[in-house]
Amino acid sequence: MRRTRWAEVVGAVVLIAVGLILLLGYAGVLPELTSIPLVWAILLLGGGLAFVVGFLWDREQWWALIVGGALAGVGVTVLVGGVLHAPGTLAAALLFVCVAASFAWIYLLNRRENWWALIPGGGALALGLVILLSGVAAALGGAVLFLGLGAVFVALYFVEIGGQRHNWWTLIPAGALFSLAAAVILSEYVSGALGGAALFLGLGVTFGALYLLRSPTRPLGWAWIPAVSLLGFGLFVFVVAGAPLAARLFWPLALVIGGLVLLFVTLMRRS
Repeated sequence: MRRTRWAEVVGAVVLIAVGLILLLGYAGVLPELTSIPLVWAILLLGGGLAFVVGFLWDREQWWALIVGGALAGVGVTVLVGGVLHAPGTLAAALLFVCVAASFAWIYLLNRRENWWALIPGGGALALGLVILLSGVAAALGGAVLFLGLGAVFVALYFVEIGGQRHNWWTLIPAGALFSLAAAVILSEYVSGALGGAALFLGLGVTFGALYLLRSPTRPLGWAWIPAVSLLGFGLFVFVVAGAPLAARLFWPLALVIGGLVLLFVTLMRRS
């Protein structure tokens, strides 16, 4: 048997075995056996281990790690929740931790080419953290998810992608996700208007940081345009939200200030 087909055969055998056990359980042949959580935990963990062994036999079949991690995660969830009777949030969180571990393994196999694995791996880890904290601070679940995903893209900034580090484009989704997290937190505990302002202000700060990172090898001079626009709009939302008088005065004052700045720059150039 060729090594390149070993993982496929293992996967087929595992699927057939689980399917037969399900059929026997439905037919009443193994009613008691299939109702025992420990049995399902062992079967699922064994299936996950089989896929991992298949990968170790043929390192080119890295996809087997994803399937193995998912099966092992479900097995751990059944074992912790159904056998050990741990809290459901902990059992569910362990599922995503196992999936994240499988993607981390894929990344470590080839850090230069498999950098993409950090995105689903980090997302799975963030989801696990959200589930784990859902019983304590359910309202902050969205913020925790956005913060976790933002941290993944910040990490990608320092990771080698395509033979190059410090890829500036990763900071845009990172800043957007952090801004969304700030918007969720402020909207929940302060006010919705302040949360909306934080979203645009955070995006403006993100593009402002990109502008400061400009260099001959990084043509990011254009970043000041969205930075100024988003900061201005965020300031507008912050000032005028819920204040009719401020809403009437904001744009006239903004136009006056803009005209004064333009006049000052013109006079300075002439002198």
